[in-house]
Amino acid sequence: MRITQPPVSLISGITIDGDVDWGGFSITNFKHLDLISGGYVKLEDSLAANLDWSGILFEGTAGENLAQFETVYRHSDGNYQKAKADSVLTMPVFALSVEAINEGEKGKFILFGWARKVGWGLTAGLPIYQSAGTAGAGTTTIPSGGGNQIQKIGIGLTTEIAHFMGIYTVFEVTS
Repeated sequence: MRITQPPVSLISGITIDGDVDWGGFSITNFKHLDLISGGYVKLEDSLAANLDWSGILFEGTAGENLAQFETVYRHSDGNYQKAKADSVLTMPVFALSVEAINEGEKGKFILFGWARKVGWGLTAGLPIYQSAGTAGAGTTTIPSGGGNQIQKIGIGLTTEIAHFMGIYTVFEVTS
């Protein structure tokens, strides 16, 4: 099936049985989406180009200037700020910014998905942790200083592609 109609604001009572080519259109403002047995939502994990991403997205407000692909925690004011594993106050990692967002502005974040960035230096199959040294960054080195927080935030698929999946279990390093 190929969708060729202009965007509509309401689709009701439609059943799609098969693959759909949306022809550049997107579906937004769902009240709910029911997937039958064997149904799925496909997220791309191969990411052909640098700075590509795919994932489960939400919009939130930046509590400080954020660059693309920075890890964030949810501050007590409801805004998202750079996570840093040197303090329990800037953890746990909640999401990953997928675009640069200025302080006080709304932007896109993923809770779960994939991101590609040349130069990340990941190792396929190994975990990514929140950095204790650099706010908003992941690392392949487990934070080890007293008081540091340890949280797995993903896994390397390749040296450039990360599978982001913030696991909310956080451990604290004791002296």
